Amino acid sequence: MRADPISLGGGWQRRERTLSILVVGIFALVLLRLFTLQVLQGSKYRELSEENRIRVEVLTAPRGEIRDRKGRLLADCVPSFTVTLDPFDKVYTRDPARLDSTLQALAPILGVDAASLRDKIRKERKVSFLPIRLRRNVEKRSVAFVSEHLDRLPGVQVESEPLRRYPLGLMASHLLGYVGEISDKELLDPVYSNYLSGDLIGRMGIERGYEKLLRGVDGKRFVEVNALGRKGEFLGEKHPILPTRGTDLTLTIDLDVQRAAEEAFEPGARGAVVALDPRNGDVLALASKPNYDPNEFSMGITQERWSELSSGGNYPLFNRAIQAAYPPGSTIKPFTALAGLENGVMTPGTFFAQSCTGEFRFGTRLFGCWKHEGHGSLSMHNAIVRSCDVYFYQLGIRIGLERLSAFMSKLTLSDKTGIDLPQERRGLYPDPAWYDKRFGAGRWSRGIILNLAIGQGEVILTPVKLAQIAAFIANGGTLWKPHLIRSVGSTAAAASGDSIGQYVALDARSLAAVRSAMASVVSDPQGTGGQARLDSISVAGKTGTAQNPHGKDHALFICFAPVDAPRIAVAVLVENAGHGSTAAAPIARKVLQSFFHPAPPESAAVLAKR
Repeated sequence: MRADPISLGGGWQRRERTLSILVVGIFALVLLRLFTLQVLQGSKYRELSEENRIRVEVLTAPRGEIRDRKGRLLADCVPSFTVTLDPFDKVYTRDPARLDSTLQALAPILGVDAASLRDKIRKERKVSFLPIRLRRNVEKRSVAFVSEHLDRLPGVQVESEPLRRYPLGLMASHLLGYVGEISDKELLDPVYSNYLSGDLIGRMGIERGYEKLLRGVDGKRFVEVNALGRKGEFLGEKHPILPTRGTDLTLTIDLDVQRAAEEAFEPGARGAVVALDPRNGDVLALASKPNYDPNEFSMGITQERWSELSSGGNYPLFNRAIQAAYPPGSTIKPFTALAGLENGVMTPGTFFAQSCTGEFRFGTRLFGCWKHEGHGSLSMHNAIVRSCDVYFYQLGIRIGLERLSAFMSKLTLSDKTGIDLPQERRGLYPDPAWYDKRFGAGRWSRGIILNLAIGQGEVILTPVKLAQIAAFIANGGTLWKPHLIRSVGSTAAAASGDSIGQYVALDARSLAAVRSAMASVVSDPQGTGGQARLDSISVAGKTGTAQNPHGKDHALFICFAPVDAPRIAVAVLVENAGHGSTAAAPIARKVLQSFFHPAPPESAAVLAKR
């Protein structure tokens, strides 16, 4: 039986139509997919493609320069070479063992241990996909070797980046601080969200306190990468984003005064010097001994060297000017005298019933005077000039703890000065509430006032606080907040509110009497501060010797000059040096000499060699 031609033709046409619809449908799906990939999601996949083809490299911004008040350079940045390694290079993803062999080859060239490099890679690859800095400030010889053998060192590159430099070395190290790599813990803190592993951050001093200004803004460079992971400069539409250098800072520091303060100490001595302008709180010098070279940290410091600097011995990283608190000793006596005058319990001509025989009996205890043979009968003026302890024992009893501590609280002795440096320590001048808390209500002796009146007992102050209160007497009653910034970029810092003063109302006659006595401390042949005397400038001061239960007494001296119109106030502390008259006053004299009679200007080259 034959098939009907018409029916056969109809079936074929249906199959052809179905096939055509199927083909059109497939092409429609392909076109739809292409439209989705290239149009709807085109930017996404284009970006992924670019990421595979183009590597983003960070261009580190140079930190801002730091200069003294006369424009002399204290810190800047210079070009240096850094060797980096990309642990995500295709060679290492395919053969992880190659990474270890590369580090073994690099270690002796870079002068580091291969194990430390492996540890660095292990830590940093967890927090960043960028190349890891293996060693900063690499010597030119090592740079040349690495550059010649890049074909055998996959993922290794030699990059140029700014190196923080302190041309004066040890000079002003505690003031300036140093920079170091940001820690893993800090990277987890949202405050440091714009930092990457390996970035440098200010660690102490100005570098830390003004990190946001000094750091600048990093740039980016876009590098084309081939199928083997090798890179070459990409000059297409992605142009480099240049880094923005950090803001320059001009400090209030006078380098002449700073140098004099640091060089005045004997080798191996421990102590601090702070010099202020009593008219506005400008810090003219801030020195702590022993000091350290901040360049060591910029170049990369070993764990052994860090342990040497940070533990045991003299603690050179410890800023004694703001972080250490000491009994002020007799330097507190002018302020005890002010408290007596202001509370009306004495006058400048007051003589006490008991003259100084070298000791004073209070209850069953004997309190000695530093001069064992005694000073005899003295007025307030001569008691300050000759630093008689017995006179101030009796004055302390007459004032009483409540009134004495209330007056000292006006001078903010238990507060920080507010200097714009991190890690400042507060002092302590205890009041009745403090003793009640420590010993129980009323369970402390009235005899504590004798020690407090001469700057012993529980009272402790930092050198920067001593300088602040010396400036307070010098300027007639204003507690200036010490500050270090003179200008930010081209803008004067005074407009930012850094110069903050707190006025304390005092009777002018009280201040005049104390200032006169402090002037005689230096000028009177019987005064204890004669070694701070200058031939051409009148100096007012007060020596101090603070008892130290752990060793030899500490030596202190505070002063200001010229007496009639003070332009500088200084506090000096020398640990375990004995009397302030012989150990601290001569240092103050050298500081004053450098301020009033600075040495002739020197070239930058000469300064850099020091």
